Amino acid sequence: MQFASLTTAVAVLVLICCTNTFTLWTRPVRPVNNNLPDAQQSVPSGWRKIDADGKFSFYLPPNMRETGVTSLENFHREYTNGRMQVRFDYDPFQILAYSNRARTFAGGFQEIELQVDGKKSYLFLYQDSDRKKRRTHNAALYVGDLPNSDVILYMGVTSYSARDLETARTIFRTIKFPAS
Repeated sequence: MQFASLTTAVAVLVLICCTNTFTLWTRPVRPVNNNLPDAQQSVPSGWRKIDADGKFSFYLPPNMRETGVTSLENFHREYTNGRMQVRFDYDPFQILAYSNRARTFAGGFQEIELQVDGKKSYLFLYQDSDRKKRRTHNAALYVGDLPNSDVILYMGVTSYSARDLETARTIFRTIKFPAS
């Protein structure tokens, strides 16, 4: 009984800390354009389809392998080819506060509004450092209405090469959700 109580207390503290971290700084929000072009495109030759338990699908380069990393909070998977990491959270347990995106993604931050399979989406491109202080190039995609905390899919790509950000965009363009 005490373990469950301690676990709950820790989860609440983490949520409070993350919420406070994400709400310290705000930046004017650009109006959302609902007439954005859909980002869909054809799949590169040789790429393989990933079926995310029927919730959505996407394509990855043939050299990407699943890492086996999962999560208890939501449907989470990770893939890597040793140079680039792709991860997703379907129906994410916790998401970024939209008003803090520029502060959170500081280095070289770019924001792109788009549609992924007809759904409003936000793509953030930025630079960061890993634990060994090596520069990483990152792409974070939020499918859904991020300003109103209504996100159905988060997908992120991290690489040591800026060239892999174009591969990330191609991966994002292949996302398909089942017909409702």
